[in-house]
Amino acid sequence: MKAAGERTSLLGRQGGDKEDPTLRWRILFYVNVFFSCVSFSIILPSLQPYLSRNGASAYFYGSTVAIYSVGEMIGAILFGKVYERMTVYSKTGAKATLLMCIAFGIVGSFMYVIGDVVTSPWTIFWGRALQGLWTGGKQVVEQTYLSETAPADRVTELTTELGTFAILGFVCGPSFGALFTSINFQIGGVAFDAYTSPGWFILALCVGIFFLVVVYFDPEPSPRYGEARKGINLNESRGGKYSMDKSMDDGSNLSAPNARGLTILLLIFVIHFFSFAIQETITTPFVLEAYGWNQRDVNLLFVGVGVVSLLTSVVVKYLSRVMSDYNLLVTSLFVGLGGSLFLIDSFPGAEKPITLPLSRFFIGFTLITVAFPFGRNVSLSVFSKILGPTPQGAWFGWMFAAGALPRIVGPSWSLFALDLACQVEHMKCFLGGRTWLEFMVSGGFFAVGLVAAFVFRRDMRPYSYSDVNRVGEML
Repeated sequence: MKAAGERTSLLGRQGGDKEDPTLRWRILFYVNVFFSCVSFSIILPSLQPYLSRNGASAYFYGSTVAIYSVGEMIGAILFGKVYERMTVYSKTGAKATLLMCIAFGIVGSFMYVIGDVVTSPWTIFWGRALQGLWTGGKQVVEQTYLSETAPADRVTELTTELGTFAILGFVCGPSFGALFTSINFQIGGVAFDAYTSPGWFILALCVGIFFLVVVYFDPEPSPRYGEARKGINLNESRGGKYSMDKSMDDGSNLSAPNARGLTILLLIFVIHFFSFAIQETITTPFVLEAYGWNQRDVNLLFVGVGVVSLLTSVVVKYLSRVMSDYNLLVTSLFVGLGGSLFLIDSFPGAEKPITLPLSRFFIGFTLITVAFPFGRNVSLSVFSKILGPTPQGAWFGWMFAAGALPRIVGPSWSLFALDLACQVEHMKCFLGGRTWLEFMVSGGFFAVGLVAAFVFRRDMRPYSYSDVNRVGEML
């Protein structure tokens, strides 16, 4: 194993003159996170007719959409714990855990496409559940490995790079699905059409990624808990980020991380994902009805989302070098709050309620699009720094599970709220519904997040071994 002081950065060079040996697995992480997130949204446009063809009801469709996020929650928690155990007792624990996650993706993708052959909507249902396990698990493994290996002062920047591909995967999924709309042929009674082709595409990707990980991913042993128990100086391995009064000879000096700070970060993470879940759910039906758009207009809008998300991630990467993590986090909440306020059509009780003007929709929509990659990536970075040398797998498991929860309840709530806002005021709905209830709630959540960030600011400092000897604070 490399000496702690020789640990290679994830940034591409070591000491300015050597090729970075981690480049191959970084590319694998980017490819894996992108296509696993594509697997969520690529299926949605064709899922309902695919299930109907196999005898499923509309209620079953809603359950199949939700089970993916349920699987994601379970996978995040399960594989977070597996990662911790595997990396303590095995030098290749990170690789083994990642391969287990991908194996679930392979099985789930096969069940999804074979459900059409056996005419079983339940096979499709459980296939989506296993695909969710894959997505939740691999996010935890990759984020934890990055957080434990990267220098502490570059965690935000590198998390932003990884998060860029995750967000682009969510946004670009429907565009990938559109590529398969004209496919229609059979091989030996197995249909390859607009409904099954996305599933076959994901299956092929899972198999390819599995073998790429086997060949190219050569992880270093975890520098966290496993090394602490062997007496290795964690302060040195993390570039001096954490202060220590003595070396760790048995791990007994590891104090608990700040639970209150971690809770606030979980809250902010959920708030950003709740806003994202609303945006991805109501945008298409709302603009089709309220502004008379066609599907081409909607597709162009989501292309714009991808561009804005990419630019935001690049900006955050460079802002992280000149701004503290805390200031970046607060900025993301202000941007989200501003976007929510712009998307309120008119407040309840107004004498002449108006439909949401298109100009305000564009401004609010853009701000919400900016807020999500901003808040998601910085939250993950601050969460990692609060944990410090504490084993992070299980903690990140709970964090990604919390992020999946809004995507379970958010879609149903967001569509319900558009109509409920009209009923509350006992007046006829505008085309597309009323947005004031939807985004007053969302804006309220962002406001709560801001208050919590201000009140508990000191609790979001990086980990330290004592209350007296704190160094490297982000504030």
